[in-house]
Amino acid sequence: MGSRGLILLWLAAILEAGAAFGTEGQGAGPAPAAPAYRSAPAEAALDGIGTEEEVARTRSLHRRLMADLPDAPLDLPFAVRLSEAELSDFRSRRESAGSPALVGRTKQVSETLRFSGLGLGLLGGGSRRVGRGLLQATPDGGFVWAAALRFEGAGGIRVHVTGLDLPEGADLYFFSLDGQAFGPYSGSGPNGDGDLWSNTIFGPEGVLLLRVAGPAGLAALERISFEIAELGGIAPDFAASIESFCASTAACVQNASCYTGTPADAAKGAVALMQWVSGAFIYTCTGGLLNDTLPSSQIPYFLTANHCLDRARDAASLETYFQFTLPCGSATCPPQGSPGGIQRLGATLLVTGTGGDFTLLQLSQVPPAGSVFLGWSNAPIANTQNAPLYRISHPNWAPQAYSRHHVDTTAPTCQGWPRGERIYSRDDVGATQGGSSGAPVVNGSGQVVGQLTGACGTNTGNPCDAAANATVDGAFAFYWPSVQPWLDPGPVPAEVSNLRWGSGAKDQLDWDAVASATSYDVYRGVPAGLAALRDGTVDSCTRLTTAATTTGRVLSEIPAAGAPAFYWFLVTGIGANGAGSAGSLTGGGERILDSSGGCP
Repeated sequence: MGSRGLILLWLAAILEAGAAFGTEGQGAGPAPAAPAYRSAPAEAALDGIGTEEEVARTRSLHRRLMADLPDAPLDLPFAVRLSEAELSDFRSRRESAGSPALVGRTKQVSETLRFSGLGLGLLGGGSRRVGRGLLQATPDGGFVWAAALRFEGAGGIRVHVTGLDLPEGADLYFFSLDGQAFGPYSGSGPNGDGDLWSNTIFGPEGVLLLRVAGPAGLAALERISFEIAELGGIAPDFAASIESFCASTAACVQNASCYTGTPADAAKGAVALMQWVSGAFIYTCTGGLLNDTLPSSQIPYFLTANHCLDRARDAASLETYFQFTLPCGSATCPPQGSPGGIQRLGATLLVTGTGGDFTLLQLSQVPPAGSVFLGWSNAPIANTQNAPLYRISHPNWAPQAYSRHHVDTTAPTCQGWPRGERIYSRDDVGATQGGSSGAPVVNGSGQVVGQLTGACGTNTGNPCDAAANATVDGAFAFYWPSVQPWLDPGPVPAEVSNLRWGSGAKDQLDWDAVASATSYDVYRGVPAGLAALRDGTVDSCTRLTTAATTTGRVLSEIPAAGAPAFYWFLVTGIGANGAGSAGSLTGGGERILDSSGGCP
């Protein structure tokens, strides 16, 4: 192997040195006693795109979709309106001030679209009506179909599509004529079950567009069918409240942007307004991102209240609006699409419970840049008199609001909400209101210790009456055993150390055993892949997996003439809770391994 062997040895030593760096300072001696309670720090998101890039992408997508529209006008919309009886029922439900807060209503459409058997005549010019939309061939040999959707009197609109199973090269989009655009929605939808609730377009009308790429567009089109099942309409006063902060909030509610330097600062990057569909209605609450104890993980766990959302089907329709804020002193909010709250769609329900009133979700999409995964503590606080608490929430569809509270162990309890399972506190600054439900509450260290259930007292219709009403949160400490498997799953293997060539061999790698590792993955890469260890792009292939601490004498491959000058190898431990660290980068940060699969 000549000089290649020396280069390989040098690279193996460099990669191992990075792994050893992570264990520096762990000297001999007895392990410290395990803490009585578990906690995790807050962590800034490493991925995601920011507001400016989000706006630029939306504008670019909107321009393309407008250019894709069929030549003829979309003059036969799928239109729905609520009957007088439905409107009366909706108003009555809203006025009852139930929780979660009600913001919209759905209406059945039940229109099935099939594109089979339309014939080769489609390849000619002009458009053809399919359902209430128009189908037209595109210059690349593909097709575009578009239809207008209208919910009379609504301030915002969503569309529910079922039976979705789009072939490769076919995508669905939903957009407005004045700038909002979402998609592509592809395959069988974000949850893989053919069921899709789109993002929300503000205003009463949107356009649903199907784009089938060429050149084999006709064959793909023939396979497509789906149902426009229903439309969801957001009540116009809620959509309007996006434009004027506090139009629908109590006078005591405080703009979060006017409060800085508090333990709730990190929560501003974690908390999101929620909007989802359940049955015939659309609801809103608040929730927030949670960190876990795995050092290499940024899974978008999201905490809210059980009384807000407790069904997997509802979670699939969830929209979260991050970073929806109002500058301090401003009287007018930006629209949520640009550059206010950044929308993310879909979630999976992991665990929920009425005891402690909690729901833990995993979001389907990466949160935007600037997001924060909140730390937490399972140390009980419900019986710690005057312990300070802080919160960011979205009362009544408004931008982020700030409130400060203190634990009141003398506050009377409400039936079914015993102290210990719930935390009772009094408002000191600001307040919560309908829509704030589910908002995480943090302690003086900024760690989540619960999430909002509601109010308990003699004047709960007035959110500003802190003397008569206590604020009640589900206690994180109480339901900790239910969320622990996700938030604190136990250790992953440490970095592999002392990676070395086998004695007298240049075709075998050995390493020291790692605690909690049940097997080891050996990766092989080429020089160009070293830089990719800094990001999520492919950097290597998987050479082998073994339960031993040696590869055996199998690394006999030599790069062919004209190929890369050498191979590098890296080893990670695999345990019950996932893969261990791949080591540290020379300039700081963790290596990010992304294998293309088995090595050829």
